[in-house]
Amino acid sequence: MNPVNEPKSASGQQSPFRILHTEWSTGWGGQEQRILLECQKMEERGHRMLIACQPGSGILGRARACGLRTEEVVIRGSFDPRAILALRRIIRREQIQVVNTHSGKDSWAGGFAAKLAGADLLVRSRHIALPISNNPLNFVYRMTNGIITTGEAVRDMMIRRNGMDPGKILSIPTGVSLGRFDPSRVDGSRIRTEFGIAPGAIVVSMVAVFRAMKRHDLLLQAAVRLVREFPWIRFLLVGEGSGRAGIEQVIRSSGLVDNCILTGHRDDVPDLLAASDIVVLTSDLEGVPQSLSQAMAMARPVVAAAVGGIPELVINQRTGLIAEAGNADSFAQQIARLAADPVLRSSLGNAAREHILASYTDDIMARRTEEFYWRLLERKRLRAAA
Repeated sequence: MNPVNEPKSASGQQSPFRILHTEWSTGWGGQEQRILLECQKMEERGHRMLIACQPGSGILGRARACGLRTEEVVIRGSFDPRAILALRRIIRREQIQVVNTHSGKDSWAGGFAAKLAGADLLVRSRHIALPISNNPLNFVYRMTNGIITTGEAVRDMMIRRNGMDPGKILSIPTGVSLGRFDPSRVDGSRIRTEFGIAPGAIVVSMVAVFRAMKRHDLLLQAAVRLVREFPWIRFLLVGEGSGRAGIEQVIRSSGLVDNCILTGHRDDVPDLLAASDIVVLTSDLEGVPQSLSQAMAMARPVVAAAVGGIPELVINQRTGLIAEAGNADSFAQQIARLAADPVLRSSLGNAAREHILASYTDDIMARRTEEFYWRLLERKRLRAAA
């Protein structure tokens, strides 16, 4: 198993890869959605994909429903000998060439398994913008042949703070599926009817897991100010999470019960976005968030703070509006600008969609990933020959 020495097929074209993605998480969020979308697009390009994940995990059933091949592997911790051996068996049996790991625990188990099995490439995908420890024992990133981040800000931090080799790190933002997120296909009327939203009401949506870092509290503080000026404004909070009970309590205590709708987890996000006039993300910490890129693909104007990789997506007053991080008044002011100006909403929304079409589609993501794997193989070949 050594594609480093056979980078071309008999026809002279690049041969397809056999790729294993590992995921320890049992939940279902942006990271898992990225894995699923990437595997689907890479299969369309001719590659053979396999996902190793936890039994009962959020990604398992969805991957199978999409026709993707899966393996159930219990990963109990960062150093789990049984998981390492199970993954090594899979890599050898399937003649896996590229192992791409995603979460902390599976990156250790998958990383050791890839090395023991002799896979040609070990790649780590980094989805979040949290700092990485420089502890010498945290060598999992240095085991890799390459690292994929979801934004330039994350890549820059790893180079500056952690001293990572710039040549092995590439930012590949999560692409948007244009087949799903197409404003010409849905009009949002079904959603407005479902939730009893009047035709003329301004709908402000936030699609995010209910977790402290997403700062739903800021949106609710902004909502209190906005309701005074726009009594018919409605806020759609799309998602689930451990913080839901606290959010419900704030809504009640702030007198926002008539203005806020908690939809729970939804799979019809394009419809929800089509029903929205404005999409907001109040997070203090992000990579390049899919909730924003998806909203932009739906030609919706967005408001967010300039944190993490968001400035790559939201160019202030060109593809959206930037609010000050952690400042509810700033978010309220920017949302109010859009609520009062339908022409501005339309112009920013159209520019946002063009920005996504140019740089953030699922096809672009898959093509850049494929090219990165080939570049890493060539880099490995040249180093071996030196």
